[in-house]
This record gives sequence, C-alpha cells and structure tokens, in this order.
Amino acid sequence: MAALFLEILQKEFDFTEEDTKLMSRTLRQQNRTDRRYYFQNIKVREKKFINSLKQHYQALGSDGQKQWLDALLQSMLDRGGEPDLSDALVMKIIGPLTVYNQLRLKSESEGVKLKLLVNFGGMGTVIMLVGAITALVLYLLAR
Repeated sequence: MAALFLEILQKEFDFTEEDTKLMSRTLRQQNRTDRRYYFQNIKVREKKFINSLKQHYQALGSDGQKQWLDALLQSMLDRGGEPDLSDALVMKIIGPLTVYNQLRLKSESEGVKLKLLVNFGGMGTVIMLVGAITALVLYLLAR
C-alpha cells in the first residue's frame, strides 16, 4: 500500500533503488549506515517531498483522499501499526491524530493487535496531564 506514495515520490524526485528500499522501512528496521544515509540524503529533502505529496493530496477529491487514508491505514496495519518513512510523510499531510484515531478504530474492528507504543498519543496526553497537575500542586504549595 505504501507503494502508492513511493511511486509518486519516485516519479517526481528520481529515487534510486536504495532510496526506495529505505523509505519502505521503519526507523527501527534501519541500521546505522541506513540512518546515516537517510539523514544526509533524504531528510534534507523532506519538505519538498511533503509539499509534492500535499499538492497531490489536495488535488484529489474526497473519495481520493479517503483512498489515501485507507491505503495508509492498511500499510500501517500490515506492520502492526508502525509507519514506514513514506507513511510518516503522508501522516504529516493527513494529520497524525486523525490517522492514529482511525488506525485504532480499524485495528479494533479487524482484530489486529498493534505493537507497543504505537498509540503513544494517548500516553503522551497522560504524561502531559500528570506534569500539569504536578506543576499546579507545586505552585500552590510554594505560595
């Protein structure tokens, strides 16, 4: 499913075979040399990739945008909820909260178990709330 996004990038930016393989893996699946290559050669062009994908996404109708979301969700579900690098770019366009909410709903309906820390958005909210409450308590105690 992520091949859809990689195909668009490959046509527009002349990706090499190594770029394509790298973009279809998650950061956890990469070794040190892959990460070095990614941050030196691909990450620096990320804004261009996002702008190009955003133009393609906005040119689509609501049905096309829904297809992109479905393709993204299926691609992430195939990996247990973990996005590869091309999926992460598309998530920035669609919106991470929207994607993670839809991913959670789709994984529950299909019975697919997500990997640990995939739905970290909920945990981040809990951590921020605990931090805010602690700061408020410490402020009131210092008064």
